Amino acid sequence: MIRFNGPDGKITEIYPVSTGDIEIYELPYDGKYEWREELKDAFSTWSPLCWRDHSLRQWWFPNFCDSAYQFGAPLLALLDAEGVNKTTVALSDSVLRSRITSSVADLDQTDEIIWTVTVEEGGIRQEKDRKVYMRIDRRRIDYNDTVYDAGEWMRSYLTHIIRVPDNAKLPLYSSWYNFHQEPEQYLLEKELELAAKIGFKTFILDDGWQFEGNNTGDYDKCGDWHVAKDKFPDFKSFCDKVHSFGMKMLIWFPVPFAGFDSKDYKRFKDKMAFERPDFRAGVLDVRYPEIREYIIGSYKRMQSDYGIDGLKLDFIDAFKADPSQTAPYKPGMDIENLDEAVRVLMDEIYDGMTALYPDFLFEFRQNYIGAEIVNHCNMLRVADCAADSVTNRIGMAALRLVNAKTAIHSDMLLWGHEESPLNCQRQLLNVLFSVPQISVRLTEIPEKQLLVICNFVKYWTENRATLLHGKFRAVHPDANYTSMSAEGEDKKITVLYYGAVFEPCGKREDVFNNTSEDHIVSTGGKPFSYKIHDLYGSVTEEGYSNGRPEKFPVPRGGMISIEPN
Repeated sequence: MIRFNGPDGKITEIYPVSTGDIEIYELPYDGKYEWREELKDAFSTWSPLCWRDHSLRQWWFPNFCDSAYQFGAPLLALLDAEGVNKTTVALSDSVLRSRITSSVADLDQTDEIIWTVTVEEGGIRQEKDRKVYMRIDRRRIDYNDTVYDAGEWMRSYLTHIIRVPDNAKLPLYSSWYNFHQEPEQYLLEKELELAAKIGFKTFILDDGWQFEGNNTGDYDKCGDWHVAKDKFPDFKSFCDKVHSFGMKMLIWFPVPFAGFDSKDYKRFKDKMAFERPDFRAGVLDVRYPEIREYIIGSYKRMQSDYGIDGLKLDFIDAFKADPSQTAPYKPGMDIENLDEAVRVLMDEIYDGMTALYPDFLFEFRQNYIGAEIVNHCNMLRVADCAADSVTNRIGMAALRLVNAKTAIHSDMLLWGHEESPLNCQRQLLNVLFSVPQISVRLTEIPEKQLLVICNFVKYWTENRATLLHGKFRAVHPDANYTSMSAEGEDKKITVLYYGAVFEPCGKREDVFNNTSEDHIVSTGGKPFSYKIHDLYGSVTEEGYSNGRPEKFPVPRGGMISIEPN
């Protein structure tokens, strides 16, 4: 039973429509729900956008998970010290604005955890038979399973699941960190020729292609969408060359923005939802059908003129704003609510582009990760975290657990020319269980850095079925994940991040050492033969283990490959 505080202030009791270890509640659209649980076995919390904060908070500053169509996913879990689920709460509707919170009720000394769920109707999508459900999972099982099951449950309310083309699941080269807003046609052609030889199959041309001149660091030149001649003298030739390398090509668009310095900002100045002075851009008001047609028309023109294979659609979460800050409903609009208009826009973009090319690629990124909006993309990337491999690992794990049916991508990897090959390998191993994106200048980096990349891409490509589709496990989120693994029918792949101890699984297994030690330790099991590899993939030792606990000299960044006897 939970208590419901409706918009009229009346408090009523609501009982589940399904009981047991998993309770399902049917919720009215608008209001706040509250219940309490015993303060026992509560050690940390987990939500899709909590990043490094797994703390257990008090009543005056609760853990929270905010969600709307263009931001977040409605899921919050409470875990014990071993990562076993205590309570996982999820909502069926990832379109409505909602907030889930948990906190310690220390003020009233009741030894309880307070849970609240707030749902805002907000005028969005008024289907006559639409219902919102809340799922409370109290099964005492690994949190990986309760979070994964909650993600699958949220997806079950979609009317269809989009297909993910194979190219969405292949190594990707990005122009962002290595060129920023100054991409150059001939330099990129050299980079991509080498990238293709290494095994990269997809390319994203990021910001800067659309304006002439130097890096500005903002978005005031977004909106007109014409290729800069000083950077790409012959853009059609460039696109054709990328395709000749056997690569697919996506191009970057920040969906909401018309920059203050663009002609289209002046053209649509009276049709902005609100301004973003921090980005030096206005946010286009997609409640106007004219604005949606303008946005989609720009994408279609790029595809028809140049044959691009996909879009990197950025800043969709910038549409999220306090409704009081958004321009009022006006004549000429065909949708009253901005959140709803964004949903309609994404439907129109997906339908329009896939009508031109069924395998069209769409890359989204955190923070727009709810089931409904993610069902409009086939590539979902960790949010920007240049050179921060731990944040990349954390973001990858969250996306893998909640959005398992989409091709999950790392943020683009970046390092300096003087970086050690080991630290390059550390970044790569932190994102092993996602599609790797690289944003370093391959033609300019030292030979040993290049060897690390070549070995990694070769290994990743050969093992991608296990890495992307094996049963995924991320251990100890409270410690930013001490290890991760993916296990298929005939092989398991593990990376140790903290604690150089592993338990052999009894099948073929690769165990990577990404700890601070130059060895790893087996807890013992059945006998096996093994090979030890360094970070370049070279075999440094071969041998046989009788299955007793044993220390193996696996160097940092290296791997032990196990074959059971």
